[in-house]
Amino acid sequence: MRTLKVVATMFIVALGSHSALAAGQQCPEEKSLKSTDSKLETTLTFVNTTKGGLRIYWINYEGKREFYSAVAPGKSFAVDTFPTHPWVAADADEDCLGAYMPQPKPSTIQVR
Repeated sequence: MRTLKVVATMFIVALGSHSALAAGQQCPEEKSLKSTDSKLETTLTFVNTTKGGLRIYWINYEGKREFYSAVAPGKSFAVDTFPTHPWVAADADEDCLGAYMPQPKPSTIQVR
């Protein structure tokens, strides 16, 4: 498992938060997201403030989800990434909880 890092909470562009989606449903904006090349690195930390487990996905260069980590309630997961790489947080049923674009500076997302 990747090393967790403590980073200051900063603003992040949250592309969406959806609580009434069918099981396994993508975020609506997820269909248009895909990673692009970048040389600028950053860190993105997901904090699970829900009562259930989270599944964290990177959206790859083809616009497909790639599983990165399961995050238990009350725990966090930090990943080194790029501002041009979108991420999705989903619940255990694969329901999208939000799609996120990292900021150039390290940032933290409180997933609710």
